[in-house]
Amino acid sequence: MKKLWNVVALLAVLAMATGCSLTGGTEPAKPAEDVIKEAMTNLSKVTSGNYELAMKGDVVGAEGQVPANASFDGTIGGLFDSKDPKKPQFTMKLDGTMSIDKAESQDVEVELRLNQTDVYVNLAKLPDLGESVPKEMVAAFTGKWWQIAIPAGAFEGLPVTGGDEATMTPEQKALKTLIENTKFFKDLKFEGNESVGGSDCLHYVGSLDKVAIKTFVTEAAKLQGQVMSETELKDLDSLLGATEAPADLWVDSSNMTMKKIGTKLTIAPEGAGSLTLDFSFMVSDVNKAVTVEVPAGATIFDPAMLFGGAMPTGATTEVPAL
Repeated sequence: MKKLWNVVALLAVLAMATGCSLTGGTEPAKPAEDVIKEAMTNLSKVTSGNYELAMKGDVVGAEGQVPANASFDGTIGGLFDSKDPKKPQFTMKLDGTMSIDKAESQDVEVELRLNQTDVYVNLAKLPDLGESVPKEMVAAFTGKWWQIAIPAGAFEGLPVTGGDEATMTPEQKALKTLIENTKFFKDLKFEGNESVGGSDCLHYVGSLDKVAIKTFVTEAAKLQGQVMSETELKDLDSLLGATEAPADLWVDSSNMTMKKIGTKLTIAPEGAGSLTLDFSFMVSDVNKAVTVEVPAGATIFDPAMLFGGAMPTGATTEVPAL
């Protein structure tokens, strides 16, 4: 009996560590491909909420390449609001570590906030970039908030698919339709019901559909007024052929929206090094109101600083909170 309780305790710890319950469930009557297509379509319609992207990976360069390898482990998260594609709101915080050529890991912390008028950037922690970028120059820009004005019309025509179609350009509408009509995953299998991020979800496993990905990339390029050349198409084929991407997919059963996507991506083109990446993307607080907090005392950024024409003086500007 003691051994049995030890097993139960171990399963409970694993469940808490992964954020998922270990329960079964009834498979929906709808085919898995249709469930996932519906979930991806609903995800493309989400206009606001929270997001979290977790990445852990290793890059190995081709023979003779310098640096020879790099590793990284971190998260990117924040808020987004694209109800009005011409006035998006967005925040991002990158927090992680990286190591080059198996040297000691270095911390990386960068934060960005965007409202309708300005971008605010804080380079809190940056790794040593070597002799190519003097440490004194890097130090002059780290550890403080910088304010950069957004030029008028900067967001016109961006490929944003959320929000009211009445505010979209024809190209944005066409991209939205393309996303809705593309089945990005294949070989799908229902695994059961699991709790992810506080939501009851339908869990499926499968893999990326490389043919569908190629079609999507080429058609999306056309919508941007670009036609991929034969060389570019061959390079895309080579990249997709060297890619393995099994996928875990969680669909929020309450609104049939994709809640989380996870994969262990491997890209290993012959003679060109390799990339392995544990990757997951999750959304929460779907379509809830978003407020971007403006950092107090941000310093107005002057591009001349990058070319020695000026150095940070600590001059700040007070900006009203949203």
